[in-house]
Amino acid sequence: MDGIDVILFDLDNTLYHPESGLLEAGDRTITHFISQRLDMPWEEADRLRVRTWREYGATARGLEIELGIPQREFFAGSIERVPVEEYLRPRPELRAMLAALPQRLYVFTNAPSVYAERTLTALGVADLIADVFDIETTGGMPKPECRSYDHVIEAVGVPAERIALLEDTEDNLLPAAELGMVTIKVGPPPPEGAHLYLPELLELPALLAANC
Repeated sequence: MDGIDVILFDLDNTLYHPESGLLEAGDRTITHFISQRLDMPWEEADRLRVRTWREYGATARGLEIELGIPQREFFAGSIERVPVEEYLRPRPELRAMLAALPQRLYVFTNAPSVYAERTLTALGVADLIADVFDIETTGGMPKPECRSYDHVIEAVGVPAERIALLEDTEDNLLPAAELGMVTIKVGPPPPEGAHLYLPELLELPALLAANC
């Protein structure tokens, strides 16, 4: 950990607590979009949402591949309409922790940048993040597709071994670990693989110090 220059944070359920309900609100909005767009019953639309998310890493990618729905249409009609501000409030303790970190900080998310920026602003930490790598800046390739990680490594300009990735989804940590990044699983359940574990994001400075 001593040589880490860059920290990549996942967004949903990583920079904010799952208990906020924001992720579930996003899921409902996505299901509504699918139901309306495909004239499909809600239950069937929700099953399609879950299946494409699991199979492709992002529902946007799955709908594009299987049904030809452009990702930009999907984002504009679903996740970008979520009232983020109703679910999140500024977190001074999160801001203080991030501000004290000496590394360059980025967000690496499968969500679009419009949603990501609104989320970071609602949390009160947008100005601490050097940039957002979203699914559109990685050419529509979501985590855990390897090409999305290659894009981010090239963009930050440091070797993978000097990058740490924090994620709540273990599947998204695996390609990063194979590339040589330091991988940190955030929140329950504890990881099955050889990743560091962080039950609570605010404990990150202690974890960094313990592994130097």
